[in-house]
Amino acid sequence: MNEKSDFIKEGFISFLFLGKSPLAPGTFGSLGALIVAYFIVENVLEYSAYLLMLLAGIIYYGGMQIAPWCEKKYGKDPGIYVIDEVIGYLIAIGSLLLFGINMNQTLWILSFLFFRIFDVLKIWPAKDLEKLEGGHGIILDDVAAGIQTLILLLIMIQSNVI
Repeated sequence: MNEKSDFIKEGFISFLFLGKSPLAPGTFGSLGALIVAYFIVENVLEYSAYLLMLLAGIIYYGGMQIAPWCEKKYGKDPGIYVIDEVIGYLIAIGSLLLFGINMNQTLWILSFLFFRIFDVLKIWPAKDLEKLEGGHGIILDDVAAGIQTLILLLIMIQSNVI
C-alpha cells in the first residue's frame, strides 16, 4: 500500500514522471505543461483560460499537500518536483488568454523559452520566494517566473515586437 501511494505521489509531483529525467527535469516538466496548455487551448477554445487557471490552482493545492512528503524523501526543492513548473507555465498562458491574447506559434515558443530563462535565473522576487518553507517555497518561485514571462510577453506585444 505504501509503495503504491509513493508511486502515485511521485507520478503527481514529477508530472507523469517527466521530473525523473536525468537531464533538465524542469525543462521536461515545462514541456509537459506546454503540451497540456496547447491541447486545452486548441480544444476547449473560449473556456481555455479559465480551465488553465483552475488547473493551476488544483495542482497548487495538490502540490502543497504532497510537498512535506516530497521534501522528506528527496530533500529541499528536489529536481523531481516539477509540478511547480507546470503551475507557473499554466499561469503565464492562462493569463495571456485572460488578457485576450490569441496564442500563435511565436507566442508558444517565446513563452516556453522565457519561462525557462526566468525559472533558471530566479530574478527577484523569485529568489526570495524560493526561501519560504515547505511547498510554498517550492512553488512560488515558479509562479513568479510565470508572471515575469507574462509581463515580458505583454510588453513585447504592446510594443509590436511580436
